[in-house]
Amino acid sequence: MCSGTIYWANIGRVVYGMTEEKLLACTGSHDENPTMSVSSAYVFSHCQKGIELIGPIPEIEAETMLMQQQFWQSR
Repeated sequence: MCSGTIYWANIGRVVYGMTEEKLLACTGSHDENPTMSVSSAYVFSHCQKGIELIGPIPEIEAETMLMQQQFWQSR
């Protein structure tokens, strides 16, 4: 997720299925998806307006990880 874009687009709530750390585990160091080790919670805590952050959602985390693994393995 791109926290900066979410902030500037005035999106007020973000619901996500898995953490950036787990995305990195799924993608490895893939050239097409360079991840950052800065959480969206950290970015949003430094914003001038509030953004509600909900997640990761345990009920969809495994499904989300599998989807990411399958996508990045095929690239």
